[in-house]
Amino acid sequence: MFHDILVAIDGSETAQRALQHAIDLADALHAKLTILTVAPEAPAFARGAAIDVAALEKAAQDEAAERLRVALELVPDSVSVTTILRQGSAAKEILAISSGGTYDLLVMGSRGRSRLATNMLGSVARDVHFGTTLPMLVVHPETKR
Repeated sequence: MFHDILVAIDGSETAQRALQHAIDLADALHAKLTILTVAPEAPAFARGAAIDVAALEKAAQDEAAERLRVALELVPDSVSVTTILRQGSAAKEILAISSGGTYDLLVMGSRGRSRLATNMLGSVARDVHFGTTLPMLVVHPETKR
């Protein structure tokens, strides 16, 4: 089945659900688990403004590192886990990591935007889906009943 699972998290509720699914799968299948998060770069226009871009990017990296630390606390000792923190475009970094490893499943959350919002704003899950050859488990937001 699956032996090397990559899960991408961003701090959203659906990413937390995706992480829990990935942990449960890795534990049940005795698979390796890699938790990836991507800190965004400051937008190009910020470099021309009176903003401390280095401090902004450092804050994003610190937040991402904390996200990984919290995620690690959820992983039982029975699961072999690695973490990766990258900076840049989330979809591009997820695709680069996923294609450069031995992963056989990619897990991530989807924010559940409408098609119109996805077309206007973009979707990391959509971009990754169309850019990877790996099987994907996409976790959607919980439905309110």
